[in-house]
Formats: sequence, C-alpha cells, structure tokens
Amino acid sequence: MNVVNELLKQMVAYTPIYTLSSLGLVIGGRAGIFNVSGEGTMLAAASAGYIVALQTGNWLLGILASAAMGAAFGFTLVFIHETTKVSQFIIGISLVILGAGLSDLLYKLVLGVQLFIPEAPKVPEVRIPLLSRIPFLSAFINQNVIVYLTYALVILVYYFLYKTKPGLELRAVGENPKAADVVGINVTLTRYLTTTLGGALLGIAGGYLPLVVTGTYTPNITNGRGFIAVGIAIFASWRPERTFLGALLFAAIEAIALQMQLSGTVIPYQFFLMTPFIGILVVMWLFKKKVEFPASLGKPYSRE
Repeated sequence: MNVVNELLKQMVAYTPIYTLSSLGLVIGGRAGIFNVSGEGTMLAAASAGYIVALQTGNWLLGILASAAMGAAFGFTLVFIHETTKVSQFIIGISLVILGAGLSDLLYKLVLGVQLFIPEAPKVPEVRIPLLSRIPFLSAFINQNVIVYLTYALVILVYYFLYKTKPGLELRAVGENPKAADVVGINVTLTRYLTTTLGGALLGIAGGYLPLVVTGTYTPNITNGRGFIAVGIAIFASWRPERTFLGALLFAAIEAIALQMQLSGTVIPYQFFLMTPFIGILVVMWLFKKKVEFPASLGKPYSRE
C-alpha cells in the first residue's frame, strides 16, 4: 500500500506541469489563439524562475518571475499575430526556438559555468491534519502549494467559462469573432488578455520544474512537455475539467516510467523517456473522432 501511495503522490506532484500548461492553452484557444509555443515558453520561464529564486532565496518570487516570462511570451505571440496577421503556428514555432535559446543564455549570463549546480529554494508542502493520514487521499493533499493552486484554477476557469457572462463572451470570440464584434465584444482585447494570461500559466508550469521537481535548472528541462500540453488541450476539446483528467493520465505515465527506469530493468532507459510521447499518440488516435475545436481557432480576424 505504501508503494502505491508513494507512486500516486508522485503522479499528483507531476500533474501541475501538464494541467497548468494545457489550461493556459485552453484559455487562449477559447478566444481563437492556438498557442503552440508552450515548449519554448516553459523553457524560458524555467530558467527565469530558477535564477530569480536562487538569487533572492525566495521560491514565490521565482514563481512570479516564471509567470511574468510566460506572460511576455504570450503577449508577444498575440501582438505579432494581431498586428501582422502572420500565422499563429509560424509565430509559435519561432517562439519555441527563441525560448530554447533564451533559457540557456539567461542561465549562462547570470550564473556562468559551474561545477556544481546550486539548488534553488523549493516550493513548500502543505500537510492537512488528520486527512493527511488517510491512505490514497493523502497523496492528493500532502502536496506543495502549486498543486493546491492547480486544483483551484481548474475549478475557477471552468466556472468562469461556463457559468459567467464574460466567459460566454470569451467563448463567443473563439467561435465567431465577427458576430461577437457586432454585439459589442472587444475581440482584440479579449485575445490579448486570454493569450497573455494563458502564457503566464505556461510560465508557472515551466517554473514548477526547477522549483519543485528537480531543484535545479538543466538545458531542455521541459523535455517535450510543452508539446504534450498541446496534445492534452486537443484531447480535452479545450475544456478545463478535461485537461485535468488528461494531465493526471500523462503524469501517471511519467511517474510509472520513472519508477521503471529506477528499478534496474533490462529495458533501455530511452524507452521510458519516450513513453509519454507514445501515450499522446495513442490518446489522439483513440479520441480523434470526439475532439472538438473552437470554430475560429488559429484564424486571424480583421474588422471590416
């Protein structure tokens, strides 16, 4: 039972990486912006968050720095797209390349080359009395602060999108921006706000890696998770509650793959590294007929 509980706890600890990143894509996607720059955004945010947390000795400032870096990438994407009407996918791939280079550049400019990589202050865990002793349930509640934030954000985003008038207006922009514009909804402002906010969530997901999972920054620390987030958002049909379920699935795949890798099996460790990508292909194939997209996703809009 202890082994299963520890595995479950590790799975839940990995969940914010996938939930926050895919949730950020869902928020922007609901307004019609298909942000494929998640990998580059998370890399740059991971580097920025690690550096700030290390220099200040404060994990919260590190998370805020990650969010700011992510927001900057989101704003850059929507600004270039809304100004030039260049394809969102081209801009997104360009930002992936930018983020990959910027992440290592920031690290080397600030910290240089070091024999031993210093460990940044980690996000603290919060234990709930009594409930923390219940098997299996304790895996979901004996977690760090960002896990609890993730729970809250999934509920909040769902409520906002489907239970409020501004949420309905946001979804209208993603479905038919022309009709939304006619009834007085500011399409451009909506896209700016949602894509920037979505970028901030991607940034937190990136900062989560060095400040919770590894404790340090290493090149390519995201290891393709930003691309998996795109697959989760598609699999979830751009619904926040489904992104959480998808995140749990891929967090479980990653946790099991890690345990198998550490178990000393004769299977090459490279196989376990690629299992999340095999998983996303399998899931996309199984649910290909059930996936729904906002009607204007990835399409530019210009007022006549």
